[in-house]
Amino acid sequence: PVFSPVLFAGAMLAQLARSRPRSLSPRRCIASVSQKKPSIHDAPKVMPAGDFVEMSTVIRNWWSFPAVGFNAILELPVHKFEVLHAEAKPLGTVVVPNSIFGLPIRKDIIFKVYTFHRRKLAGYLDTMSFYKWEWPGSNKKFRSQKKSGKGRMGRRKAPGRWEGTHCHALRPRDWGKTKVNVRVIWQALKTMLSVKYVQNSITVVDSFNLQSHKTKHLVQHLRRLLGHRCHSALLVHEGNLDINDNCRWAGAHIPAIRRENVEGVSVYNLLKYHHVIITEMALAKLIKEIQTFPKKLGWHQRFATPDGKAAPVPSKVEGWNAAWVEKKERIRNSEFRAREFFKESLRWKWSSDLRGPLKLPMSDNLS
Repeated sequence: PVFSPVLFAGAMLAQLARSRPRSLSPRRCIASVSQKKPSIHDAPKVMPAGDFVEMSTVIRNWWSFPAVGFNAILELPVHKFEVLHAEAKPLGTVVVPNSIFGLPIRKDIIFKVYTFHRRKLAGYLDTMSFYKWEWPGSNKKFRSQKKSGKGRMGRRKAPGRWEGTHCHALRPRDWGKTKVNVRVIWQALKTMLSVKYVQNSITVVDSFNLQSHKTKHLVQHLRRLLGHRCHSALLVHEGNLDINDNCRWAGAHIPAIRRENVEGVSVYNLLKYHHVIITEMALAKLIKEIQTFPKKLGWHQRFATPDGKAAPVPSKVEGWNAAWVEKKERIRNSEFRAREFFKESLRWKWSSDLRGPLKLPMSDNLS
């Protein structure tokens, strides 16, 4: 899939157009979603997946304004994956942090990391062809310029001939040599999770432990959760307790889904697959890994103390500025204030050097 720079805005407007009443025009519907413009002073409010604040404000300030607004409480319902009867209710809800699922949609960062993943997948190109000067053979004129009844022709190694060479020859190239800062990848992953939350493309289930290994039964469970308009899904699990071999066997023959551990969640996979189905255990592990990642890489604040902790704030020493206060008070209360300022100025001289202090004492008491 090719990432579009208007991924977020287009998806949001399309979703808004699908959900609007038939009696309202698109412009009136957008205005009826939220009459009040959101701000950082809004009271805490529960924002389920798929809800967003005023769209015009979000699109206009896409790099700094989260789509769910500020001070939002993000809740995701927990569903039972394997339901044997007709109707099933959500098992409960889980609250996810705003620092991961409620960030501004930085499409520039997403595009940069997506291109990085694509180049890494391209790998190393070992195809090689020759330039015209590298092909062995003579460079003399192949035939006479005139009186041959044929077109003019120079060297037979000219680019474009079937036995010739190439103007733009292919060379071995490492497409995965592109480098991206780890902080940018970490930020892009959180941004993509925020996009999936606003698009209502995240479904939390209890586990992937199935009683049958048949593919048709897994397809029934997926269609019940995702509907018939979803074309692809990413199944994220913890790997040990929330999935069994029946689910692995049943999902091995469905090309539209992909199973991944928490470590395999990336910006590329989140962009490639339309919906994300994640278990409770995997969601807790994913949040923990993202939040503790800066500490693992040593991004936290460091202190030059023996124990590595912040040094205590030193307490003030009594009378440390008594001489300065006494001088200021004497000058302020003197009858001839200009004379006192003149005497004070005689003790200093101004330096023309641009380095160091511009005000230097006339005489050094320590000399």
